[in-house]
Amino acid sequence: MPDRPTSNPNQFIQSAPVLQVVDVIETTDYYRNILGFNCDFVSSEYGVVWRDNAAIHFARSDENQKAARLFLWLIDVDRYYQEILQRGAHISIEIADRDYKIRDFGVEDINGAILIFGQDIY
Repeated sequence: MPDRPTSNPNQFIQSAPVLQVVDVIETTDYYRNILGFNCDFVSSEYGVVWRDNAAIHFARSDENQKAARLFLWLIDVDRYYQEILQRGAHISIEIADRDYKIRDFGVEDINGAILIFGQDIY
C-alpha cells in the first residue's frame, strides 16, 4: 500500500473504492501493465492496486459493476496521459480543459468502469 498521506488527519487516512469484477487477476494486470499502478496483493478473489496515494480494490463477482465512475486527482495530467497512451490505454474521453475548471480525460478499463484523471486549471 502507499505510504500514509503526509497531512495530519483526525481520523480517516485514505479511502479506496472496491470494484466488482469477473476476473480479478486480469483486471489487476491491466491496472499494473497499462495504467502503471503497483500491486501488493492479488488472488482470484481480491486484488489491490495503488499509485501514490490513490488505491483501488477489486472483488470477484459474477457480474461487472459497469456503472462505476472514479475520479483521480493528478499533479500533471498531461504527463500521465502520454504515459498510458504509450502503454496502449483506451482513451474514452479525450483530454481537454473543461468549463468546470478541470483538465481531464477518461479511460474505460477492461470491465467497463470509467476512470477520470484530472487536475485543477489555475
